[in-house]
Amino acid sequence: MTEFRVNRDDPTHTLEDVWPPFGLRIESQRLVLRQVRETDFPAYIAAASSGIMTTGRNSFASPWDENSPEDIAKNSLTWLWSKRPAIGPNSWYLMLAVFVRNEDGSEGQLIGMQDVWAEKYQVLRTVNSGSWLRADAQGKGYGKEQRAAMLMWAFDHFGAEFAESGAFDWNEPSKRVSETLGYFQCGTHRVTDAHGKQAEWEIQYRMSKNDFLRPTWTVKVLGNELLRDFMLLSDENLSEHDAATTS
Repeated sequence: MTEFRVNRDDPTHTLEDVWPPFGLRIESQRLVLRQVRETDFPAYIAAASSGIMTTGRNSFASPWDENSPEDIAKNSLTWLWSKRPAIGPNSWYLMLAVFVRNEDGSEGQLIGMQDVWAEKYQVLRTVNSGSWLRADAQGKGYGKEQRAAMLMWAFDHFGAEFAESGAFDWNEPSKRVSETLGYFQCGTHRVTDAHGKQAEWEIQYRMSKNDFLRPTWTVKVLGNELLRDFMLLSDENLSEHDAATTS
């Protein structure tokens, strides 16, 4: 087990050494997912302001993507910073930037985000997620691939047992991604639309690890053991939880 340790008065540590969430890297067949950094912010703003919605209706909880590039920068970057304190073990939030993977395995263009978070994780072992892609990257299967890559990390490397998601009842692309990966509809929730002007039905989805309809490809995960120790999710307490749920 890789342990999170920081030497006293040692400036040679890398950023990943002192903040392990930055070290998590998930590589799928065409994409790279990793925690967004300040150096990614210009590419993030470019992707967010390039256009996201292709449905004619806004599928976010708020119309943040409809703002000017200046307001997206002011509002979105402060929101990204605000999520940094959620580091586990019970409440955590990872904001994974999605990059096209170059032939040599390096990161290409930042095309969107795949967020994943949890509450009361030590007991519930349930992750929730949200994502977006710039419009010109949609329709290529990236949305399903990035969600599947995140799920393989959560289920196979981070001890998750269930995954949940949600989508407006009219949002067919989002619903299709969930359903083709094995999520099932577990309820509905009455919410306001992105602009807060009319009521919408949000479909709630849930999936157990055993119901996950896995793709034919696998993922390569780097930095996970250090992240787990940083979040106090050691092999020992994961094993204890597994034993408790199967006894």
